[in-house]
Amino acid sequence: MTQSIMNDNLLYINAWMNYNPEFQEHLKVEGTRLIYSEDGLSEEVPIGSFYLPEMLYNENFRNQISMEHELSAKDFFQIVKLYVETQEILEKEQQELSLSPTIENIELRKKDGQEFLVFTDNFQRKYRYDTKEPEKVINFYLDLKNTKGSVSLKEFGSVIQNGES
Repeated sequence: MTQSIMNDNLLYINAWMNYNPEFQEHLKVEGTRLIYSEDGLSEEVPIGSFYLPEMLYNENFRNQISMEHELSAKDFFQIVKLYVETQEILEKEQQELSLSPTIENIELRKKDGQEFLVFTDNFQRKYRYDTKEPEKVINFYLDLKNTKGSVSLKEFGSVIQNGES
């Protein structure tokens, strides 16, 4: 997979270098790293696991690069570096969410005249959640489940925290 990504990344970077000959003075690819060098100093970013052409999916980026002002090699490198760092953060968050138990069931219960919710996770553990607005919380869950398919406890906790008054 990395080889296929790198082939596309090389095509992408070479297209940029052909369009901006100044890039060739400062940018090069060694192995799976993009290297920027200027005045004897260099900086590098790993690009072997990140599909760089995906950056063009960002409409703001496409609009900016099509303007009169050309990007410098340093600007391009910084954009790639930021993209890679962002993707690394997103991947880490996804891994953390995948380790969090998922909610399999949510029930509204009543005891001693008080309503509360009971969540059951994929390990059959139960969690009680007291709220004055159980219907609102259930709707949060249903919306999230319809959007994502499965709902982790961590993700659901964030949604509740941000959405409940």
